[in-house]
Amino acid sequence: MTNNIEKSNSHIKVFDPFQESINNLLVVAFPKSNSKYFPFALSIAQTASHYAVKEISGKQMHFVAFAPTQTDAGKASALLNYVNKWKGTMIFAGGKLISNIYGLLQVIECFLESCACWDSKAHCQLIIDDPFAETDYNLRMTISVRIDEEPPLKQEIKIDRYSFPCKYLFSYFMFQGDHPSSPKDQIQAAGVSRGCNFCPHFNPEDFKLVGTRIVLKEFYE
Repeated sequence: MTNNIEKSNSHIKVFDPFQESINNLLVVAFPKSNSKYFPFALSIAQTASHYAVKEISGKQMHFVAFAPTQTDAGKASALLNYVNKWKGTMIFAGGKLISNIYGLLQVIECFLESCACWDSKAHCQLIIDDPFAETDYNLRMTISVRIDEEPPLKQEIKIDRYSFPCKYLFSYFMFQGDHPSSPKDQIQAAGVSRGCNFCPHFNPEDFKLVGTRIVLKEFYE
């Protein structure tokens, strides 16, 4: 098995798109098409980091491996918009065949946005309250009415703040406090399930304590 796909129209004896999709951002395989957009798709494929043609059962199959860079991610997005609905097209990422092309395109676009930022972490990461803090410390919007002659006492509560490594994943994710796996492992597993783990900026190790904030909690004697 070769680790690289050469920019060539020569026959490839061995090619493993599953392995190549682990070594690269993703792999797209598409056949020759009668579509009027085929020349455009081919021109994009031939300028990617790795491109080759393999003959399968007498028919040409074009293989493109995109590197985990801003340039190749942009080319991958453009190519997928041409070929994703063509019969015979296959997309591989993270060592598996991808069926949710829409979700994959969302992840690529998110990665491209992060690349356009001065600091990619400003795009990727969110700062959240300690997800394992006691319920009383978690601030939730509540409405209550109390009539009392004495004003309430106030106590300062310190809440730890953490960086959550992936804004794309956050809205789909929930920590499990009693889970035997660590928070970072839970984030990594959720990234695999959600299909964003192939993003070059996806790093569960970025889940870290970054500071604290103080809130006032009211209580009555």
